[in-house]
Amino acid sequence: MADTATADKTTERPLLRTIQGVVASDKGHKTIKVVVNYQTRHPKYGKYLKRRTVLHAHDEKNEAKEGDTVEIAECRPLSKTKHHRLLRIVQKAPEKAVQVSAEEVMTGKAPEPK
Repeated sequence: MADTATADKTTERPLLRTIQGVVASDKGHKTIKVVVNYQTRHPKYGKYLKRRTVLHAHDEKNEAKEGDTVEIAECRPLSKTKHHRLLRIVQKAPEKAVQVSAEEVMTGKAPEPK
């Protein structure tokens, strides 16, 4: 009887460290590559250096797209390189701008495919 009482309770996973970053790649199935930029001070010279870390995160619903700002959290290792999971999408990326060729601007129509 004690087993059914504990089975009814659903416990939320504890939030470990949460990180915000930008999705660099969403090519993998249920996997995103997140780039986290940060600045660190040089120990001797005091100059601030730009650094970045690339983390692989689990995206269960494949909802994050390239360029989105996302929040990820640490979790148990899911594969060799993947030990973060997607919490939420903070900001969607604007749609990719269509590049307009110079010929299209000059003539007003798209160039013929070769």
